Amino acid sequence: MKIKLSVSSSRYSEIQKELQDRGIEIDDEADLILSERDGYLSTIKVRNRATGEYVMVSTEDIIFVETFGHKVVVHAGETTYLASERLYQLCGLLNPEKFLRISNSVLIATDKVKKIQPTLSMKYILTMSDGNNVNVTRSYYNLFRDYYKI
Repeated sequence: MKIKLSVSSSRYSEIQKELQDRGIEIDDEADLILSERDGYLSTIKVRNRATGEYVMVSTEDIIFVETFGHKVVVHAGETTYLASERLYQLCGLLNPEKFLRISNSVLIATDKVKKIQPTLSMKYILTMSDGNNVNVTRSYYNLFRDYYKI
């Protein structure tokens, strides 16, 4: 059996050794993820879209995450990366005080919103710190308003 570990760096080695002693293989590409309760990630392993190399990106650098079909694209600064996790998995791994889902396909860093523009039919257009625009859909409209107290 292969699993991916999503635990704090202080406990990673201890847990990895314990699982490997029981015959469980640790693999960053595994479908099953073992994570700590209330242990949110401070970095995520992603693949650079331009070079194809794997890098660790700090969650502080993430501006927003969007999905296109089976591809999950992480926007961090001027660079875009591909994540191996699904969007719903990232929602559970990233701190909900710092990240907010605004549609079925977009997750934003709440401190990277530069401008909020209301539109018709219960929607918002957000301008992020990198200049990209993302839409808050009607399904997430009330959640967004409650978070920002609009």
